[in-house]
Amino acid sequence: MRILCCLDGTNTRQVSHAAQMLSMAQPLTIGLLTVIDAGPRRDMDRTRERFWRPPLRHGALTDEMQAAERAVSEEILKTALSDVPQAETLLRQGLPELEIVNAAAEWRADVILICPRAEYGEPPHIGPRSVGHVARFVLDHAPCPVLLLRPLAGEQFPIRR
Repeated sequence: MRILCCLDGTNTRQVSHAAQMLSMAQPLTIGLLTVIDAGPRRDMDRTRERFWRPPLRHGALTDEMQAAERAVSEEILKTALSDVPQAETLLRQGLPELEIVNAAAEWRADVILICPRAEYGEPPHIGPRSVGHVARFVLDHAPCPVLLLRPLAGEQFPIRR
């Protein structure tokens, strides 16, 4: 079985732990995927174009930003590899939702492990905002089953009326 684990920097331990638990039942091929999001740079260019200015093209600054993004992505993969040393690594650049679905198809994943949204110090959400746009797109368009890894939210239960 081929499991594609989607990492965003906030879920490395959670996804690695789930992959390790699944590998106890049978031998697995595990892929660790992280995506360098190209969306923010496009948004900066659109903001400048809105004021009739050409897109920002500072070669050295752009190269420096890309090098920093790549370093962070490689650090995410390195951290995950310390937990799952036998895994393959995949580093992509583009829109995360599209890259995850395309990587799953190209890598021939049997299951995708993904968290509902990046948790930057926020408590887990219950209700309609519980799944982010990337996870929603992957759930709707994935070429294989998707295992959604929710963070523990025991303090929010039982729900009181």
